[in-house]
Amino acid sequence: MESWSPATADEVIARIEKDLREAPANLAALFAEIRTPLRAVPITRFGNVEYVFVVAERSGVVVYFEDVEEGFNLSALASDGSIATPGWETWKLHHALWHLGA
Repeated sequence: MESWSPATADEVIARIEKDLREAPANLAALFAEIRTPLRAVPITRFGNVEYVFVVAERSGVVVYFEDVEEGFNLSALASDGSIATPGWETWKLHHALWHLGA
């Protein structure tokens, strides 16, 4: 059985680059507009506070990499800066961007 470890910034950047190669041009352009420098934000999982990387933000909603599910998700941030509504999607980056309302 493999043990899980949090994604590193380099792993998230590699995933972004891979997913962008598969993204439709309009969603890749959207990502270029809303991309933010990677930043770790708290997320509560099963009562434990861990961290995920936010990769983009638009209109108060962030796109972040959920490293347990190995996919991108959307959420607003809570007043303390944490992920307000954790998601368990396994979306590729362009799927998250599409759900963001491109």
